[in-house]
Amino acid sequence: MMREHKMFSLILYVLGFLLLWEWLLPLEQVTKTSEVQYFIIFVVASLLLNFFHAPWYITWPLKTAFILFALYAIFSEDMGGVLWLSQFIGEIKVNTAMIFSREWLDLSPLYRSLLFFLLLWQITYLLRYWLMIKRKIFVFYFMTIFYIALLDTFTQYNGDHAIVRIVIIGFILLGLLFFKRVLESEKMNGQHLLLRRWVIPLASMIGFGVVIGYLSPKAAPIWPDPVPFIESKAENMGRSGISRIGYGVDDSQLGGPFLSDDRLIFTVATPTRQYWKIETKDTYTGKGWIASNQTANEAEEIPYGEERLLDDIGSNSNKIQEAMFNFEVSYSHVVRPYGFLSIEGETSGFLRYDPRLDKLTSYSSDLNEVRLPSYTIKYKPPSYSMQELKRTKGILGGADFSKLQEQYTQLPEELPERVHRLALELTGEYDNWYDKALAIENHFQTGEFSYDQTRVAVPKDGQDYVDQFLFDTKRGYCDNFSTSMVVMLRSLDIPARWVKGYAPGQYKGASGDGNRIYEITNNEAHSWVEMFFPSLGWVPFEPTKGFNNPTNIVQDEQTGSTSEAGLEEKSSETEDKQLVEKEAEEKENPDKANEKDAKAGNFYYQQWAIVGFAVILIVLLACVFIFSRNYWIPRFWIRTYRIKKEEEDFTRAYGILLKRLGSVGLKRPPGQTLRSYADDVDRHFNTTDMSQLTKRYEELTYSRNEDSSHWDYSKELWENLMKKTMNRMKKE
Repeated sequence: MMREHKMFSLILYVLGFLLLWEWLLPLEQVTKTSEVQYFIIFVVASLLLNFFHAPWYITWPLKTAFILFALYAIFSEDMGGVLWLSQFIGEIKVNTAMIFSREWLDLSPLYRSLLFFLLLWQITYLLRYWLMIKRKIFVFYFMTIFYIALLDTFTQYNGDHAIVRIVIIGFILLGLLFFKRVLESEKMNGQHLLLRRWVIPLASMIGFGVVIGYLSPKAAPIWPDPVPFIESKAENMGRSGISRIGYGVDDSQLGGPFLSDDRLIFTVATPTRQYWKIETKDTYTGKGWIASNQTANEAEEIPYGEERLLDDIGSNSNKIQEAMFNFEVSYSHVVRPYGFLSIEGETSGFLRYDPRLDKLTSYSSDLNEVRLPSYTIKYKPPSYSMQELKRTKGILGGADFSKLQEQYTQLPEELPERVHRLALELTGEYDNWYDKALAIENHFQTGEFSYDQTRVAVPKDGQDYVDQFLFDTKRGYCDNFSTSMVVMLRSLDIPARWVKGYAPGQYKGASGDGNRIYEITNNEAHSWVEMFFPSLGWVPFEPTKGFNNPTNIVQDEQTGSTSEAGLEEKSSETEDKQLVEKEAEEKENPDKANEKDAKAGNFYYQQWAIVGFAVILIVLLACVFIFSRNYWIPRFWIRTYRIKKEEEDFTRAYGILLKRLGSVGLKRPPGQTLRSYADDVDRHFNTTDMSQLTKRYEELTYSRNEDSSHWDYSKELWENLMKKTMNRMKKE
């Protein structure tokens, strides 16, 4: 009898494993997971421990040890065990903080694998509960079909054969469990003999149905493919919702609120404070920015280490500096300072420079884009003469300049005229381009405009992005300010373009080699303005309220005979002084730091890591209590009622016993008398305790015989039955 029971349980576990296996088979195709065998071994081991009824104080350490071993084998990269464990704990802390900051898509592969192991741990426990206690598997069966259907619809995974396998396995499981429930409820003798007789026609019917279904002609789908519709709706919802701040490539639709993000992107050691440039855009559409195809220059390849001056830097006497980048989140595009000369950090491959975007992208020798975790850039910090800046006053001459002016003064025909009128009103008293640019730049620093990342409007159909900001909302972030300044300059026939990258970052102190350390997070993602001067090239401007332009302007307007070396030294001293003053101001007035509104929540984000660990600890403790409830719940009630002697206590204890019996599969059917139910329980446990206890309960309830509830004897019967329910759970 016991042997047949074990064999039936083993069959159920095998079928349950095959059903769960269907969850693991698609992983290699739809994810980057290539070590599925560890998950399969974990599932098999967990089910075997359940089959042999291993106690929790054995299964928990074994499963935890295997998870750590598997993660180490997959992600350690031959790292020492102690060092890897330290890194593992640090990664858990960082990713837990990311969960609470809702940055779920950026979780590390190690952390995702850990979460998947924990999910499998829970599912294997639920399988045991569904198969051996509830004798119902329909919920998991339906979830499996839904899971495969989703993968088949939205990924490259082909679920045709998987669905057939699931149908076969699921129907067999449903049939076996249904018949088992019937036999147990009817308490029929020779259950295992009847079960074997039931299996043969069940398997025959399922096999016949599958063959007929497979061979039958299939009708064409009558519903259209829902995927394009769903994807289009998702895009629209994404545009109308709240995004997270950070660098992105699509700028065709600007506007809408942003959430701040304190995630570290890179750290840079450099002697100068400056903007970190990535790319530019030249075509304004009325809603955002795109890159045109007007340039005749093709993309060129630049070998690593080869010097190529990409930016006009004004004075050529500036010393060559180095910026050493270390990325926490690496990209294929290169983040560069103004005055770029060369990049080092890779022994093979090359850079591709796209003049259309003024953008550098790293490539491997096999012509694939590659993400560089670190590199060093040599550059010449630019400095611009005030005399040269104020020298440009009119339309550029020459064929090349004329073409450039046409490209970078492009505006949509639908641009409202009041934008141009405002630009004329602000700059009418000035005769040179530089002063005009300063007038527009200063216009955004007035109290009329406010920096805001949350209450930012999206232009409606037919409404211009810049016009809405300048005249309606006057509230926004860097994209609003920078785009508006570019458009206003262009309306005056002044060449200007829109630039994307990162603000200078947060100063973290000096390094041993005299460099300054800056940390750049997603909050530093920024856009600004570049304006073209014939003798100087593209010069950056900063219209966004609350930001300081780190560009070095040499004040030589009154002292034209001053040597460039002296001016450079003076400007360097000025820069150092400004930096010290800025750092002191940020400490005294943190609200005026870069991305001041985005930084206001940094403290809270840091505390979320601690809160996250506390929540995980609470969840783990809750799981321990839930998974071990069969161990502590009956013991808790036994210890509680040992010291109670009132008649109401006996009534409550009897009610608790009834609930406990129902939770272990001995539920009292509706309409059954207590005496009949007590006889069923006694037959199951091969005892008379339940009948005696029920008799005493009825005497107390109906005849009010208080002696009947005396705990000297009733307590012993009650405790015996409570302990038997514990033993029944262990056997299951």
